[in-house]
Amino acid sequence: MKHTIITALFVAALLSLNINIAEAATKSPQVAGVQSQTEHQSVNINSASAQELVLLNGIGESKAKAIIEYRTSHGQFGSIDDLAKVKGIGAKLVEKNKGLITL
Repeated sequence: MKHTIITALFVAALLSLNINIAEAATKSPQVAGVQSQTEHQSVNINSASAQELVLLNGIGESKAKAIIEYRTSHGQFGSIDDLAKVKGIGAKLVEKNKGLITL
């Protein structure tokens, strides 16, 4: 009798685990889709807000603010490569984001 109850509980636990794994597998593509949309969203460096600028790879809040401050004091960027003139942003970072940046 005890053996049957223990076996039934064990089977129920395994089935529960299996259902959770199946749910996680079906949710993963949705999460990946949201990430890929964010990664492919273009950002206009001449008009983007700080919240939009942080969508770029390697750009956090402080670099986003630096971009806006540079843009405010020097005017609009003439080319994407001009973004490297902002303190804290180098040519490698610009190159990494070239497919995402627009003017």
